[in-house]
Amino acid sequence: MSIEHEILEEMRDLHQRMHRLFNDRVRERGTSLAQLKLLMLLDRAGPIRSTDIADTLNQAPRTVTEAVDALERDGLAMRTPDPNDRRAKRISLTPAGAVVVQEVAPYRDAFAAEFFETLPAADMAEFLRILKTLNDRIIEMGAPVGLIPGAASGQ
Repeated sequence: MSIEHEILEEMRDLHQRMHRLFNDRVRERGTSLAQLKLLMLLDRAGPIRSTDIADTLNQAPRTVTEAVDALERDGLAMRTPDPNDRRAKRISLTPAGAVVVQEVAPYRDAFAAEFFETLPAADMAEFLRILKTLNDRIIEMGAPVGLIPGAASGQ
């Protein structure tokens, strides 16, 4: 196995393990990582169309519709007409949804601190430099620069 392939496998395994562990921890607080990802996207992006959510989270439109329906039922998100397309709706956080995002932030920060405590500061700085280099490279290869299509752009 090439070193490139081994790195990709390690990155995949790390992502899956982090995802599962953090999901377990936020579930203890009454939410799921899937729900939290959507809430955090809405917090970052502002009002956004469901098609842009699907593109950003790499999910099927039906999956996004069901997730937004659930958030709306729970009072965490709301749909409003898109001012530029009368057929479309924009999804945004409600004040209650913003509270959920704020309440989870300390747990996310604690998770990150616990996870990265094994690395000395110099290694962290080097790791960040490497990640930025790889992000630049993937954009050069054709990946989108912006990860949130249509966010706050009036599309």
